[in-house]
Amino acid sequence: MAEMITVLSTNLFRTFILKRFMSIFFEINIEEKGKERICYFVFFSLTVLVHSFFHFPVLNIITNLLLIYFITRLYVGVEKKKVLVTLLIYGINMFCDIIAVYSFGNYMVGEEANGMTVYITTFLILICEFVVERFLVKNKSKDFIPFHGNILIAIPAKVRHFPHTQYTFHGNILIAIPAISIMILLILVMNNLNSRMILISVSVGILLINLLIFYLYGVLVDAYLKLEERALFERQIASYANQLNIMTQTEEKVRTLKHDMKHHLNELMILARHQNDDKVMDYICDMQAYLENPHEYISSGNQEVDSLMNYMLNRAKTVLNHVNYEINIPKELAIRSFDLNVIVGNLLENAIESAEQSKERWLELFLNYERGMLFIRVRNSYDNAIKRKGEIYITTKKEKRIHGIGLQNVKNVVDTYKGDMQISDKDNIFDVKIILYALL
Repeated sequence: MAEMITVLSTNLFRTFILKRFMSIFFEINIEEKGKERICYFVFFSLTVLVHSFFHFPVLNIITNLLLIYFITRLYVGVEKKKVLVTLLIYGINMFCDIIAVYSFGNYMVGEEANGMTVYITTFLILICEFVVERFLVKNKSKDFIPFHGNILIAIPAKVRHFPHTQYTFHGNILIAIPAISIMILLILVMNNLNSRMILISVSVGILLINLLIFYLYGVLVDAYLKLEERALFERQIASYANQLNIMTQTEEKVRTLKHDMKHHLNELMILARHQNDDKVMDYICDMQAYLENPHEYISSGNQEVDSLMNYMLNRAKTVLNHVNYEINIPKELAIRSFDLNVIVGNLLENAIESAEQSKERWLELFLNYERGMLFIRVRNSYDNAIKRKGEIYITTKKEKRIHGIGLQNVKNVVDTYKGDMQISDKDNIFDVKIILYALL
């Protein structure tokens, strides 16, 4: 009876610690809370059954790894990240278990461990979780480049390629270290190594190495976020530079027209005296056409929106056959220019690159403000097959430049404004609809 109480209580506490570990790396939707509880109950029940009726390490390892990975499937995230989290969490459990068991005597595979060691193991795992959560991982629930080996991050090509390859390599190393660590300790335990001190020392050393993996994970997340922020700022600077060039060209035309205004007025007076209304209208239209800048597609008075839209639409018209746009927004919007850059910049960046590689090569943009709501819609043609893993779009294309993590970044910003986002990819048309609320 006492043994069953020990098994139930320690496994219940381990399940609680597992949930805390998951909250470090993933977020759960409110709608998935019921499914989450069921999965953790299944994890608790099966681990209790396997522990009670089987005393074979390999079976325990396989069961725990599969169950932990099964739980990661609840959460939004890329596949490699889920594999890493599974290996790290189980690895910490395994290392703490070996440290506790061999600290109280020589243990032989298949024997029943001392009841006290189970509580010590659980306590050690809790300490590790506290250290990881408090000191090692700062950017919770974030994905980063190492786990997106075949997914686009929507940043300029000159920034994208080398860091992307480098971080992907780092991500593979992160996964390899806990996997190799588990294999090493499994081999030592299965061969019934007699030296307790060697096993304990090796376990402590590997545990510290794997805890440092959490720190390395946090460092790489920071590096990726800074890289992404840098790319967004570069795009914003390019937008401002483009807008400044437009303003300079327009100002030069105004200056020229002002200099010749005396001659233009004389010509209009002559035409008016002859009551030649059609020629007067034609002359005024010519003056208006002269002042228009072919690169200024929008002039709403909102500097941030105008700069970004003119820059991206100019890029689109340079490489695509058909670009249709309709933009109706007020001078002021209660949305940060950085967030607008993330949303519209990522959508158009992906859409332009995707449409450029299609046969039709067309793009449509709708940006409309009405009754406290901002409606954004981007549609474009595409030819290559689009695949998804959960909510993340991926591609098997060699260039791998199609809608990907940029969409996830967009959704994160949309969520901060309590907005809605819908994506469809039917009939070779990629369609993204977004609504942001109360933006004035």
